[in-house]
Amino acid sequence: MSTKPVPKPKVLARDQLLKKLKLDSERLKHSLRVEKVALKLGQKWRVSKKKIIPAALLHDCARRYNARQLLRVARKLGLKIDPVRKYQPKLFHAEIGAYLAEKEFGIKSKEILRAIRFHTTGAPKMTKLEKIIYLADHIEEGRNFSGVEKMRKLAFKNLDLAVLESTNQMLKFLLKENLPIYFQTIETRNYYLNKFLRGL
Repeated sequence: MSTKPVPKPKVLARDQLLKKLKLDSERLKHSLRVEKVALKLGQKWRVSKKKIIPAALLHDCARRYNARQLLRVARKLGLKIDPVRKYQPKLFHAEIGAYLAEKEFGIKSKEILRAIRFHTTGAPKMTKLEKIIYLADHIEEGRNFSGVEKMRKLAFKNLDLAVLESTNQMLKFLLKENLPIYFQTIETRNYYLNKFLRGL
């Protein structure tokens, strides 16, 4: 019996990505706003729009699943069901989104996949692209929390400081709402705080 190799999905153009995305209207609008500010940041920090567009448009591709579905998919993929993400299954959407971006949308760039995977929690040693998607998700024009204007300006002056400020804002929110904090968010904050304190 002959076994034919499974064809790899082709990398889709922007209009094809938009057609294939299975997001509700509000989530799609958010993704387009993320793309808009990410492209501006990419122009400032010299990051190719060929990387920014798929990373921005696909960053929330797994938000088509509700909390129960995210938990089920996470188990199916063999992801670690830690206490924080079991309590807040929506945190799985970033990691599952990276999986979908590769398997369904044909994304092979490890950097783009990492940008999707870490857009919620951040990570130490992020590339410019990864920082841009992380920040764009926080500062897109639909966000109106206290301090967002400061973060928007900072993102065009110093990416690392903007990441630190954004992560601090996230931690303040989680503490205020008495929500559990995922370890990676703390690692992100400590890494960029140390860079700032060392003057790097």
